[in-house]
Amino acid sequence: MHNITRNVGKNRLFIYLLIFLGLLSTHLSAKDTQVIIGEVFGKVDADEIIPLIRKGYYPVIETGEEADFQLIRMQSNKLIIRIKNYSGSPPATIDEIVFQFFNSERELASAMITDRIDFAVTESDEIAEDIQKSTNSVYIRHRLKPQNYMKMLAFNNRKFPLDSKAVRQALTIAINRKEILEQVYRNQAYLAFGPLSRAAASNATEIKGYRHDPKKAIRLLRRANWVDQNGDGILDKLDMSFTISLIYPKGLLLDEKIARRVKIDWSKIGVEVKVIPLPKATIKYKLAHHDYDVILMSYQFESSAKFFEKVFKSTSRINFLAYQNSTVDRYFRFYHNVDKKSKPLLFKAIQNQIMKDFPAAFLFFPWLERIIVNTTRIA
Repeated sequence: MHNITRNVGKNRLFIYLLIFLGLLSTHLSAKDTQVIIGEVFGKVDADEIIPLIRKGYYPVIETGEEADFQLIRMQSNKLIIRIKNYSGSPPATIDEIVFQFFNSERELASAMITDRIDFAVTESDEIAEDIQKSTNSVYIRHRLKPQNYMKMLAFNNRKFPLDSKAVRQALTIAINRKEILEQVYRNQAYLAFGPLSRAAASNATEIKGYRHDPKKAIRLLRRANWVDQNGDGILDKLDMSFTISLIYPKGLLLDEKIARRVKIDWSKIGVEVKVIPLPKATIKYKLAHHDYDVILMSYQFESSAKFFEKVFKSTSRINFLAYQNSTVDRYFRFYHNVDKKSKPLLFKAIQNQIMKDFPAAFLFFPWLERIIVNTTRIA
């Protein structure tokens, strides 16, 4: 059923994109050849913009057509990109794409309401609703997120106290994900029990133990010698308080709400949490250099052992979790030598071993994002 819905969603998306492009062609004059796209600093890094355009995330050229994209100017809050050598027919109406960056989705919504931007994408149903309630000049449609697009908490498996499996498991099961799913996502997401969604054919579903269980979380921490020695409500060990810095993308409403809920749930088991909002560029740097405790992030896993090897093999440069497990490393070595029939079974064994180690708290697979078009500027 999910796959059928996804295919229908893709067909609808194609129609929406054609409508959007048609609206652009109808409205923009020869002198007015810019489209202004609103973005948030916490959501994308400037280096990611052109790859996202090429993938069709921003529908500024016809699906299936090709073009060259040239960075013209970069300012503190603005990026201007020129479209060159467009292969479409008739010739493209848009010559330049202006990305206007905002500190928050609230600021972006205000810019849409006051007719300062043409187009935006948000994962927040609340932001889309606020815009629609405030103006009649928007066209909002839903777009399905890719399969295995995940919201997760990345643990730094190298850093104390997160170098302990018991600690990572305790933090994971202390989170009331069902409550977040209902109250923050409004049930527009699936619970995640591993890196791959249950709709993925290669998904391993044997693992159990992700159920919300704060009492078990406290027992796990107590066995790891984390106890509240001075009665201040914060666990201690080796004269150190259990304090974690939780980073989340700055300005994204959904992420801000999730981070707040996680902080509340972790405080209930005696963990002090410092919540830190940061731009996407800073988060990318911290992930690459393992300079973090926990990061709330979006990530899309691919359903292949080759991709998992890049992310989870202990010697991989892309192993941003600093995850290490000799059994998983051995499985990866075996995978290259076993026959084709045995590979799917071994890939599932790899997934199960990873999930038993709790290298990250796999939270949700969101379903949707919202495409918002300003029909006053594009009409």
